[in-house]
Amino acid sequence: MKLSPTQRSLISASVLALTLVVLAQPAHALYLFYMRKDLAFLIHKQPKDVMDKQVVVTDELCVLWPEVQERKDRLNGGKHVLFDTTYFRCAVPSDKMGTHLEAIQADARKGYEEVTKQIEDVNERVRKRELSREQAAQEKRKLYWELYRIFSNRPILTIYGTVKRADFWGNVVGKSNGVGTEIVTIVVDKIEKPRKRWYRSLDD
Repeated sequence: MKLSPTQRSLISASVLALTLVVLAQPAHALYLFYMRKDLAFLIHKQPKDVMDKQVVVTDELCVLWPEVQERKDRLNGGKHVLFDTTYFRCAVPSDKMGTHLEAIQADARKGYEEVTKQIEDVNERVRKRELSREQAAQEKRKLYWELYRIFSNRPILTIYGTVKRADFWGNVVGKSNGVGTEIVTIVVDKIEKPRKRWYRSLDD
């Protein structure tokens, strides 16, 4: 018998047990365990089943958005760091990133600064007429791809958070201000380095 994502999640939760995590806010939070594909399915096909639920899921980091990206990064007065995984858009308070994500961000920032300096060097060579604009465009195109690679390193994260329609990504397309966002975000409470089993497979 083929099980639905909801049924699979309930079975996984009973086998692995619900993850009980002690946090400062709230004092005791209960997170429902999901495989990433099952949670993604529910978010897109049956969002009412998971909206405002506290979940724990492990996925690959795709993009850690650099601060130069101009987008809303505050929720309830607190600044957040925005990132995308393979299946989810996420936002974590800047003071709750944890050592695992902080180390990833530090590496990304270092690489970002190095590539930015190279772009500035290309611009300076154009001003000195050492490069044509066409040559500069080719070199900068390669450097922009390097920036993308830096922020697309694909380490894996275990994410604890709440599924919400948090307004980080703008209003519904074509609608006026005041209309809620269409984008579902996991508003993160905590990020951990995954257990060893996740490095073998994220989907088994």
